[in-house]
Amino acid sequence: MTRAELKAQAKARLQGNWGWAIALVFVGTLFATLIGSLTVGILQLMVLTGLSFTLLRFIDSGEQGRSLFNNIFSGFTSGQPIAVFLNTLLTYIFTALWSLLFVIPGLVKALAYAQVPYILADLQHAGGEIGATDAITASRELMHGHKWDYFILQLSFVGWGLLAVCTAGIGFLWLAPYVQATNAAYYRQLAGDRFQQPDAAFSDF
Repeated sequence: MTRAELKAQAKARLQGNWGWAIALVFVGTLFATLIGSLTVGILQLMVLTGLSFTLLRFIDSGEQGRSLFNNIFSGFTSGQPIAVFLNTLLTYIFTALWSLLFVIPGLVKALAYAQVPYILADLQHAGGEIGATDAITASRELMHGHKWDYFILQLSFVGWGLLAVCTAGIGFLWLAPYVQATNAAYYRQLAGDRFQQPDAAFSDF
């Protein structure tokens, strides 16, 4: 699927659901910012992971979930919240450590770990115990040979970002859910149902 097709898929899902998506991402980001200021960013990551869980489910089935707040905090209320927390926290730590070696190594690792929240959602769906770095390992494997494509996908939103700035930031209310829905569509195209299988396997590097 091309970048244009991924974006078209995201827009098709969002059609008629923009109000819900805008509220989800805006309120979720607001809570993440507030929580982050109180917890040095650790719980902020869990809230952002909950948004990824929700947008992936929405891309897969169009399901919006029970309520806005259940969606926002789904990282905490998922089947294995400790595993979600550890994988999310270690992703942040590993990326930060690589970033100490200058910008490029940190960016490469950020791209390698980009699919961690979506993989966590699928691994929980599959059942079984999730280790503290299982989703990180799986994301590195999944993104092998795809980091550049994903990077270009993110760059393709720069023009929209500039337009959003010209609207005094109001445009980001629409752009943020559009980007997140597209990223979820990218993951599903790349991973398929691989990590939803009970016998999902991945190797360490």
